[in-house]
Amino acid sequence: MLDKRIDLRQLWQAWPIRGPWRLSSLKGGTNNQLWRAETANGERYALRVVPDLTQLERFRSEAALLFALSKADLPFSLPLPVPTHNGEDMAFLEDGGETLALATLLPYLSGERPDRNNPLLAQSAGAALAVLDNALAALPEGVVSSGRERGYSYGNLVLGSDPLVATEQLPVARDKVGQVHHMISSVLQEVASLYGRLPQQLLHLDYVPSNILMQDQRVTAVFDFEFAGYDLRIMELAVALSWWPVRLMGTGKEWEVMDAFAMSYLAGLPLSEEELSALPSVLRLREVGSLIHRMQRYFAGLETDVEMQERVEHSLWREAWLLASRELLLQHTAAWLSS
Repeated sequence: MLDKRIDLRQLWQAWPIRGPWRLSSLKGGTNNQLWRAETANGERYALRVVPDLTQLERFRSEAALLFALSKADLPFSLPLPVPTHNGEDMAFLEDGGETLALATLLPYLSGERPDRNNPLLAQSAGAALAVLDNALAALPEGVVSSGRERGYSYGNLVLGSDPLVATEQLPVARDKVGQVHHMISSVLQEVASLYGRLPQQLLHLDYVPSNILMQDQRVTAVFDFEFAGYDLRIMELAVALSWWPVRLMGTGKEWEVMDAFAMSYLAGLPLSEEELSALPSVLRLREVGSLIHRMQRYFAGLETDVEMQERVEHSLWREAWLLASRELLLQHTAAWLSS
């Protein structure tokens, strides 16, 4: 929730764009809230407001990364922040000398969010992600700020705290605590080996259907680079395959979407047999890292008991799917490799 002292109606004054703007709410992410800002002459922008000030360095790093990527010849648009009057990438919302939130103004990019159940769209999305990852790999060292240096990303989430102790404080039944504890323990045993033997590179790490736009079966825009950083190269595919077929998982129909996405991605960015054989473990690592991130938000007062309970149920559901589907998943990865 935004602080009641924040007056969004006056935010336009921070940018050299005539106001006032007409604001309408858009669906935001876990860490930010979004509005569509429309000027009197019909220009449209996306206004992102972030109440969590600990995200400052993350958003500065995101802006630097987008600027570097904008120099590449990408076939889709990027959400380059519109500079404020003083040339900054973001504005700070203050009241009586207290900073309440930060805000960025982004171009309103063309296209629509894709139907995640459509294999044809998944195929196009996979090909576009390969193009993006090749461009990210070509960027010079140091383009990502000190807040996201080379090293663990999802691995850091798992190793950077004591999640096993934290599980004891989750607002869920004891049997659920035991299941979460076992899931995290299993992943902890594999993290060092995964990062010790698999290649890493700079990645988007949040390439989900809600973070791209498409038109005529073509990706027109990719946004939300706030989680971009160095991680296992196979993690990019793991993140995407976690969310594109999520509504189909357990029905048997998920494989058509996963095959379409993965095969087009691998056509543009081939991965090794070792990387693909590690996909089941990396999918578990991604889920545990995501759960720990949400646990951190919960203990910081940013998630409710109900939200945390729902997230635990979701993670256990994914774990059950992975355990039941592991051998079939490996059969599909072998087919991707041979094709």
